[in-house]
Amino acid sequence: KNILKGKTLARSMMNLSLVGQSLEEGLVLDIGGGKKPSYFDFINVPNGATVINLDKQHTLGENKNIDLEKDPLPYGNESVDHVIMFNVLEHIYHHQLVVKEAYRVLRHGKTLVGFVPFLVNYHPDPNDYFRYTGEALQKIFEEADFRDISIIPIGYGPFAIHFNNLSSFMPIIFNVLAWPVYYLLDCTLIVIRPSMRERFPVGYLFILKK
Repeated sequence: KNILKGKTLARSMMNLSLVGQSLEEGLVLDIGGGKKPSYFDFINVPNGATVINLDKQHTLGENKNIDLEKDPLPYGNESVDHVIMFNVLEHIYHHQLVVKEAYRVLRHGKTLVGFVPFLVNYHPDPNDYFRYTGEALQKIFEEADFRDISIIPIGYGPFAIHFNNLSSFMPIIFNVLAWPVYYLLDCTLIVIRPSMRERFPVGYLFILKK
């Protein structure tokens, strides 16, 4: 259904991985959320949550000039109830700053949830700097003082990677018809070599507790 709506496989799998996740009531900071992100169709947003989008290209009002590359987040220490950052760290060169700032503003015992792509094509927005392995993410989050760290690889196998990168430039009808073939090829390969699933993630979902 996601592919039929024009979503990439990486975005579709990220969205599906969020089913069952719930935001906290209170202030939720969406760092780099972009314009009308589709993940809100999958993650549970309680009525008591106030979601603030912090994205220089799409935010209006007093936060529109915040530069995630160099500016501190405009919130006090432990003033935010939940932080989300999907598909944003690869676009920030000084990523340590924004991760440490997210830790600073997050209340003790609260959660940060995010996602980064891995085996995907170059996609500047406005820049595209990095691809992080699970080991790299673990070190980045540890250095920011997060201690309860869960990093989950998302993907199928090498055929899914090929489909994901090809489908970004193909008509939706091709993608809808081609995806079952690629999926069956990956399922067959993973039965023969189960390690293929771990070696070819489209990205990593991370869930961090302060």
